[in-house]
Amino acid sequence: MLEREPEWYERARKGPFEEAKFTDMHADKVMRRVKEGEPQQERKGFKFRAGIAAAAGVLLLVGAGVFYLGTGPFGEGNTAGSSYQHEETADVTEAGMIKTAEKTMQEQLGKKLPFESIEPQVGADQVRVIFKDGDYYANIWVSTETGQVMMYSMSAIFDAEEIDNDMLGKAKEKLRELGYKGEFKADGLTRFVNYGRIPNQAAQVSENLFSGEAQIGYVNGKYVGAYFDVGQEEIGEDLKQTGVNAMSNLRSGTVKLNKAARNTGEGRDGEITLFYGPDVSSSSFVTMNYVTHTVLEISDPSLAPANPNSPEQRAEQDQKLLDMDDAKLQSAAAAVADGIFGIRLEDYTLVKNQPSPGTVSFESGGTAPAIEASYNLEGVMYSFKVKREMNP
Repeated sequence: MLEREPEWYERARKGPFEEAKFTDMHADKVMRRVKEGEPQQERKGFKFRAGIAAAAGVLLLVGAGVFYLGTGPFGEGNTAGSSYQHEETADVTEAGMIKTAEKTMQEQLGKKLPFESIEPQVGADQVRVIFKDGDYYANIWVSTETGQVMMYSMSAIFDAEEIDNDMLGKAKEKLRELGYKGEFKADGLTRFVNYGRIPNQAAQVSENLFSGEAQIGYVNGKYVGAYFDVGQEEIGEDLKQTGVNAMSNLRSGTVKLNKAARNTGEGRDGEITLFYGPDVSSSSFVTMNYVTHTVLEISDPSLAPANPNSPEQRAEQDQKLLDMDDAKLQSAAAAVADGIFGIRLEDYTLVKNQPSPGTVSFESGGTAPAIEASYNLEGVMYSFKVKREMNP
């Protein structure tokens, strides 16, 4: 569900990819795999030479190339491999396993976070060593039998002065290639590293360089996406008019363009979003194909529920939507869809019980992409979008 701050904008601030944290559910699955004797990954580490770290508090994410295999971002070896193994005899004491986890964190993540705790794992001969610094973390699972690291999920943020100059230069070059007209001055870089979530897969290193106006992301050295501001003078009048026309189908009154941004990668190549209203964080927006001007998404957060993060309100919103008449919902959505997307929504099938409270899908039954619509507690629709490849 698009919340007070638009989902698209929130995704943009997070990075071109969004890296999910390693949850207890993931851990349980791996623990069961170990207990049941399923084959583990080959322990053939690979060297990862990346400038410095991925996904920070600007977009959008998250899930390719200014990074290299070899020397790490701090002028030292930085191996982000399938696992970490000590050459010396394994130390399976509590202090020894914490030391192993710390060494892995330094070599794989490139930074040491403060130690928080060590927790035995039920049903498996492993412990989870936890490090934490604010929003950044390292969860490292170590075998109590061999002293080897079995899996890990880690994240860290790095200051601008820690970023490798060569990496930064190539990021600037890629952004210019994508159409960014500004001078990219990275404020920092974040990194997420995961290993053990998927059998027989090497470590996944997601990185994002960010500034207030642009950011660019990579996974295992491969570019995956970027986000950057676009000057209003760069936008043609016909595209601006398409945005205004689309917004007028959802809300009445005059709308003023205050910001435009491009998003590339992860199924978003060629998209542009126009933001309307005094505050970008809560403004209405229209997302279009940059070349064809086809409208892909439209949202007006001012029509959304007042407290979108309230569990009670979300439950009420979901129940009210389930109780609403399907024909009424489809009719309200059709009035917008026909005018904006040029489709006959009456030919689609309405599907409730979506993961997001207050949201329904309209399925075509054919090759046409599904349409998603979100409604507030009064049944007023406040967002409408064509589901693209990157949408769940």
